[in-house]
Amino acid sequence: MLFEMICGFGEVEDVPDLWAHHQVSLFEDFVHRYSEQTGPHYALADIEELLTSYNLSLQKLHLATVDLPASVLERANFDVVEEQAKANSYTMQLNSEQRIVVEILLSAVYNNAADTPKSYILDGPAGTGKTFVHSVVAPKCEIFNCVMRKFSVIDCQVYFFALHF
Repeated sequence: MLFEMICGFGEVEDVPDLWAHHQVSLFEDFVHRYSEQTGPHYALADIEELLTSYNLSLQKLHLATVDLPASVLERANFDVVEEQAKANSYTMQLNSEQRIVVEILLSAVYNNAADTPKSYILDGPAGTGKTFVHSVVAPKCEIFNCVMRKFSVIDCQVYFFALHF
């Protein structure tokens, strides 16, 4: 999301250079989730989708493009009950710091008041459980028709959680 925001607000003059320096970090979660071959394609498709909110595209920014069918990108096999069960079992494994973060994020989901913050940045070195926190909170967001997007940027050390209802 940070990459898209930087591009959207015109905060960088040479987008291809920025891309060249950080593309491995931007692909990292997708490569882990899918594979070395397909992960970058999914990452590009996700970035392309986010760029549309700034009236931009990968092509407009002179970056590599990807054309994946919508059916590939949809979560057609998402089982809410199964994901909830996994999230509940993961909740029992949270350490105290992760538990605090999960409580803050879920209170934002449950308290849909206008003055409740809906954007959070979770920062920490690799291996501290940022992705684990996401795996606990995301299924709970699905129940409330809330989409929680996770974006890794800058060497996979910062995650931006945006809660969209």
